Amino acid sequence: MSSPVTNSSRLLKKINLMTSRPPRAFRVAVLGQNGVGKTAFSVRFITRRYIGEYDPLLERIYTCQRTILDSPVDFEIWDTAGINENSKLKEHIRWADAIILMYDVTDRCSFNECSRLKFLVNAYSRSSRRRKTGSDPNSEPMWGTIPVALVGNKKDRDQDRMVSAKEGAERSTQLSCVSFQEVSVQEDVDEVTDVLEELYHTYRKFRKSRPSLVASTLTASKSSLLFFADPGRLQGGSSSDEDNGNAANNSSSSKNSDRDSTDGGSTKGGNANASRSLGRRVTLSNTSVSAPSEDWIIKARSRRREAFYSIN
Repeated sequence: MSSPVTNSSRLLKKINLMTSRPPRAFRVAVLGQNGVGKTAFSVRFITRRYIGEYDPLLERIYTCQRTILDSPVDFEIWDTAGINENSKLKEHIRWADAIILMYDVTDRCSFNECSRLKFLVNAYSRSSRRRKTGSDPNSEPMWGTIPVALVGNKKDRDQDRMVSAKEGAERSTQLSCVSFQEVSVQEDVDEVTDVLEELYHTYRKFRKSRPSLVASTLTASKSSLLFFADPGRLQGGSSSDEDNGNAANNSSSSKNSDRDSTDGGSTKGGNANASRSLGRRVTLSNTSVSAPSEDWIIKARSRRREAFYSIN
């Protein structure tokens, strides 16, 4: 049986290993139809050069490092092919930390395709996260489990434009995207850089808000479990002494009821059994449950730690 000192040393080793690991690269998947400029967008950000001709069926992950707010950030950009098969899209979505939906402002079909892609992003990312963490999708931000940016390319071709900037902004709001921007990959590299840096800042904010969402979900689930286990505990019992006192009172009352039923008071014993069974039947829809106070949670955690070390 391991001692508390051994458990503490193992925990410290795990913490040191976690803190010594280098941060993982920020992964972005660029999705869209063929010919919208996904590869040109990715290469423009990596090399700051514009190249117009690419193989539309070629997929590649580009890597680079940029300095954002005086900190180095590693980027991995998956330039996807325009064959948007569901099986391939599932792999792209589950790989990425953030997604860019790109369309061509001179092609309305590519603009409408972004709506279908966003639907699949929501479906695959939510199912993936529920399977990994068991979280509730209702506790996620309004834009889903993964930040998605809507980008319209080739804004320099005004004479051939089929989708206005207003339509793009409205579609971005309808799809609950985190940002919308029209760019010209051919003419301006700074616009391309702004899209990815803004998406990185949004992702960092999302990562910071995740622990609070998970904590609120766990608190709600714990409170519901405690309610079903011991309805009286949420009413006011906050210390182990009070719990022991309540347990002693319950045991004495049960003994008195059993003694009454043994002596021949069948009516009293039946009422006591009925009251105990009713006390165990709790319907959540008919009962309002308030979450336990912070002090009660802290005391419960301390008692759990004490029990863990006493067992080990």
